[in-house]
Amino acid sequence: MTYYYYLASDQQFNVMQANGSLEMIEIENLHIPGFAYEVQIEIFNGVEKDWELRELLQFIQQHASAYETCTVQVANLLNSNRHALRVIRKESIPLHQLLHFKQLIVEEGQLLHIEKTSFH
Repeated sequence: MTYYYYLASDQQFNVMQANGSLEMIEIENLHIPGFAYEVQIEIFNGVEKDWELRELLQFIQQHASAYETCTVQVANLLNSNRHALRVIRKESIPLHQLLHFKQLIVEEGQLLHIEKTSFH
């Protein structure tokens, strides 16, 4: 059993924008109940250290900067062949209020919905 961070967006991610320190894997056609969009990226062994959280925040900000509006969803899920992947709890935050990398710490089963609107 391993914890993964899963990322979904209403826009296509480009993992080439990441600096390569996180173990990001592009995946296709994965729909996890609780996500509004198909999951595009999984990060093996989750994101626990400060430098990993900083890199993830930078990746999300860089991704969203290319679009007038954008939604990103991040979840921390236990990947096990004994349990189905599922979101237990959801929280939302506007991108302009996502100011510190520690705001990206999500507990097991939690999904963080990050939205960039054209107003910010």
